[in-house]
Amino acid sequence: MEINITCRNFEADVPLKEYVRKKLGKLQKMYDRVYRTEIILDEEKERKNAEIILYLRRNRVIAKESSTDVYASVDQAVDSIKKQLRRLSGRVRSKRRKQMMKNIMRPVRMFYPSADISVPDEFQSIIKTNAFADKPMLPEEAKLDLEANEKSFLMFKNSDTGEHNVIYKKSNGNYGLIEPKF
Repeated sequence: MEINITCRNFEADVPLKEYVRKKLGKLQKMYDRVYRTEIILDEEKERKNAEIILYLRRNRVIAKESSTDVYASVDQAVDSIKKQLRRLSGRVRSKRRKQMMKNIMRPVRMFYPSADISVPDEFQSIIKTNAFADKPMLPEEAKLDLEANEKSFLMFKNSDTGEHNVIYKKSNGNYGLIEPKF
């Protein structure tokens, strides 16, 4: 990792530069995808500012902190960067898991299209659809209503039995009817 230290309005001594390198080396251990780091130390009246910019492969992480001591400013900026890197690594890990799950499931679905495949809860989501007929009807009427609305399923109250049924369109063009049995 390349580290560039820039000082504005003051000269940094060797112990300060070593301290900064030591702190940024810990960041390298935490997140190894950093290829370049810039730290800008600035002095304005009594305030000492520290700005850290980490250049990653696709984006960059920036932290700016200010206090009355240069070392405290560097510590605060490093803590802020650590929080950001922790969040970023969590997002990257989650994205990798989702991609890995897709890569695993794609061949399974290709060879077994009708197989009942369970997906972990973290990848499942509930999508609300309004496919419920509020008036009682016969299954034939429900089929016509399903064709007219171009939906994949329709829940309706069967006028013959008084039970709630579901009619759905199968992939082969036929229709399926689900009748509950309690």
